Amino acid sequence: MKLPFLKSKPRVLLLDDDASIRRLVSALLRSRGFRVDEVTSGLAALEIMEREKYAVLILDLMMPHEGGVTVMRKLRESDPERMRSVVLLTAAPSAVIASYANEVGAVVQKPFDPEALVATIERVAS
Repeated sequence: MKLPFLKSKPRVLLLDDDASIRRLVSALLRSRGFRVDEVTSGLAALEIMEREKYAVLILDLMMPHEGGVTVMRKLRESDPERMRSVVLLTAAPSAVIASYANEVGAVVQKPFDPEALVATIERVAS
């Protein structure tokens, strides 16, 4: 018998090259009971995703090297259903966002409202 207060909290993988964004988003989500792992490159995200399971993948698209675009490309090829667990957290131009919006669970534009971000992550995690 599982007790409700022992219910496992959703696990989130956060990919962003900006340390201040990672700290802010991680602290915000952890304060709401999420377990958060952080990575700074798309290659690191793909590597950890091979070993670990995540309810939500928060991806920054606009990064200098392999970022969210790398992860999205790999998911499209290998596990397109996982695209629904992706939340794009990005300052990308609207045209770029539009090209991904129908494939992912949600898009949150930077700068973002913290409460709206949490609500979005909770919706995608459920």
